[in-house]
Amino acid sequence: MIRVYENEDITKHYVEFRPRFQECVVERVLKFCNEYREFANKHELMVDVACGSGQATSAFQNNFKHIVGIDISPNQIKEARLANEHDNIKYEVGTAENIPLEESSVDLLVSATACHRFDLGKFFTEAKRVMKPDGCMALFSYNAPTIIPKNVKVSARRQELSDRTSSLLLKFHEIVTDKQSNFYLDGKYENIYKAVPAENKQWITEDLVMKYDWNLEQLIGFLRSNASYQEYMKMMKEEHKDASEEEVKKWDRAVLLRDFVKREWEMEEVKDEDVMMEAHFHVFLVLANNLK
Repeated sequence: MIRVYENEDITKHYVEFRPRFQECVVERVLKFCNEYREFANKHELMVDVACGSGQATSAFQNNFKHIVGIDISPNQIKEARLANEHDNIKYEVGTAENIPLEESSVDLLVSATACHRFDLGKFFTEAKRVMKPDGCMALFSYNAPTIIPKNVKVSARRQELSDRTSSLLLKFHEIVTDKQSNFYLDGKYENIYKAVPAENKQWITEDLVMKYDWNLEQLIGFLRSNASYQEYMKMMKEEHKDASEEEVKKWDRAVLLRDFVKREWEMEEVKDEDVMMEAHFHVFLVLANNLK
């Protein structure tokens, strides 16, 4: 497993700026589960593997009697516990290859924006151990969001700026993201879908979009919440130890993105929190039942 998102700085960015998963994702996951097994009014146990600070964990709060979020990072678990407002959710330190739950106990195992960093063979073996024989698994993620300016009124200009801003964000995201993650994310988890040892499985890549009203401060915070961005900045600063603050800005992707938006959207005199936009995250999922 690739270990990222662990130091205190990145976890604070993560809990503040990572989008929480919306009901449309929960509904799609539970629809699949209900196709293959009969649930009571409230399902018994769900585990969220590599839960971070709980962006996906809490989304299922109303659907399970008990939910456990596990993460390899004590700092992520600390943030998740601080943000937790639900009696039926608890957070524990654990890994995808060593889930701290009993054999055949889990109704639903989920992992959001994380399984592309797992040792998949070991993870699938451990998932089969903890899941009930008819249990379900949902692995899902997204790439960089589509950004749509809200302050631009002319539709053609708004579309042009959306295309250019989204392309730049995707480019920056790809530059700072590790090769293994890019391999899986670029293919929208197709290779993970093929690798899942399950009797019943689905791969969903279309028509599931989470929409958020954001400002420029949130967009920049989202980029900086990427652990690979933090590693990139650390590497660049080590290579250019004597660089001035102005020189750093030339390769700081967050600064470059902010400057682009302010300049091209013609909002250089507007505060970041007043530069409004929609952020659309296109979610792709691998759903599986009855692991072999």
